[in-house]
Amino acid sequence: LHESQDLHFVFAAQGANDTLGNPALDTSVLEELMGNDFDLGALSKSLIATHEEEKVHTGPGGLRGLSDVGPPRQPKPSIGYRVVTDKGFNFSPVDEAFVCQKKNHFQITIHIQVWGSPKFVKTQVGLKPIEMFYLKAFGVKVEATNQIIAIEQSQADRSKMIFDPVKIDLLANQVTKVTLGRLHFSETTANNMRKKGKPNPDQRYFMLVVGLYAANQDQFYLLSAHVSEKIIVRASNPGQFENDSDALWQRGPVPESVVCHGRVGINTDAPDEALVVCGNVKVMGTVMHPSDSRAKQNIQEVNTDEQLKRITQMRIVEYDYKPEFASAMGINAAHQTGIIAQEVREVLPRAVREVGDVTCENGETLENFLMVDKDQIFMENVGAVKQLCKLTNNLEERIEELEIWNRKLARLKRLSSWKSSASEASSISNITSSQEPAQPPIASSPSGIDTTISSIQIMEIQQIIDHRYCSGSLQCGSGNYNYNIPVSKHTPTTVKFSLEINTTEPLIVFQCKFTLGNICFQRKREAKGMQSHGEGSQEMTQGYQHIWSLPVAPFFDSAYHFRVAAPDLADCSTDPYFAGIFFTDYFFYFYRHCA
Repeated sequence: LHESQDLHFVFAAQGANDTLGNPALDTSVLEELMGNDFDLGALSKSLIATHEEEKVHTGPGGLRGLSDVGPPRQPKPSIGYRVVTDKGFNFSPVDEAFVCQKKNHFQITIHIQVWGSPKFVKTQVGLKPIEMFYLKAFGVKVEATNQIIAIEQSQADRSKMIFDPVKIDLLANQVTKVTLGRLHFSETTANNMRKKGKPNPDQRYFMLVVGLYAANQDQFYLLSAHVSEKIIVRASNPGQFENDSDALWQRGPVPESVVCHGRVGINTDAPDEALVVCGNVKVMGTVMHPSDSRAKQNIQEVNTDEQLKRITQMRIVEYDYKPEFASAMGINAAHQTGIIAQEVREVLPRAVREVGDVTCENGETLENFLMVDKDQIFMENVGAVKQLCKLTNNLEERIEELEIWNRKLARLKRLSSWKSSASEASSISNITSSQEPAQPPIASSPSGIDTTISSIQIMEIQQIIDHRYCSGSLQCGSGNYNYNIPVSKHTPTTVKFSLEINTTEPLIVFQCKFTLGNICFQRKREAKGMQSHGEGSQEMTQGYQHIWSLPVAPFFDSAYHFRVAAPDLADCSTDPYFAGIFFTDYFFYFYRHCA
């Protein structure tokens, strides 16, 4: 109602027993508060709390009902008053009380709502105009409620001063929120020390009182107050008062650490794991997992192909949590992207676990609720990625090989009738060789590069190897040349032959294979330790002149396979089908009679 209507609401209050300089609460009022609706133990044991005043108290020295001084039937103004402790108190199951450390500050938040615009407070001596509203906080002893415990407040320089009442402005029909921080009790409770590890039977307790006052000149009138449960105020850390059998929380052996011997639940009263959190968790560091091989057994490689198949079967969906479930679990972001536990259980059962029944805010119960171990799914993803890398690498190798063959085939398309050309070149070579015995057969290559040898000789004895040494039973032309070369029986077995191979173009000569036969009997000792055969060694020379040192003298027989190829077109592993196209093979067979 507006002031123009000349209606002035008033609060009922106790007599003017208090002043700003003496924040003592009348004992009779405190006893009345404690004897009615201020049994705070029924609220919660997770935080110290207070009970909101809902009834109107009447009686001598107590809080009276609100009244008005205007026309009849006008509504009485009412007040909503709630106090919550934000920090600084922990409940001790052993002591069955809340514990506060004197050196640690606590914080309280007061919510006040006034309906209407009160102007006067009704006292035992009549109406008094309200000049300002104040909040006071102080402690009282449970065993002697008339003894006041002052509250101190830490300053910016870390010094402590007596907490002064706080002046507040109350807006009509709105909630006013006031937070009081950095508060300390000025003294500790008595008899805090344990008796044989158990709570002291003579333990003394405080209660915290937070009151709302109306001020008129130098008088203060109590309008509403909250009284807490019993509190133990200690000067030492909690670990000094707990023993191993009774306490869940203890001071740890590492400085600034706390140890809990049991399960911890946040926003839940039924933790079934070491830590259960209903709500979001923010981690600014790294979550570590045990992975030392010394702690593991039955270690086996995982089939990454199967992991890839399982991952491809998992469906990724977008969804919204039901409001009643999200509210009960403390989930802020209802819209999510993820997987469905029932579907994952069909593909990867070990990644899904039943955690019991879950009750939503509307009372609905989800029986055998399913949760997913995302670490298992992450490791499945790691295996799937490894398998994809294998497939990708194989494809890259195959593509590279196909590109090489594509370039080679492109050269073939520029040539025509390579077989007839090779045959023609072989015929010409046979005719020429009858007139010029020093020249071996020459064949043209469809790659555009001549891979045949222009001349061959054994340098130590100036012996030229030409078509006269071609094997009668084996091929000697068109990409394959076989030579049978006799070695004089008078050749010393200590001599090594230097085979000189000359080409008309800069080519590569690979020694693909060699075989050493029987050893002459008188040279067995010298030949002892020689390798009898070799294959795939891929020894090579490059250029126009190629000299190979061959130990043929100590043996009855020996054979050597050389492959002459253009650079980057072939090597010893190339398919023999391409002989005469990308390379030419030469086989030399040496034999002798030992003297």
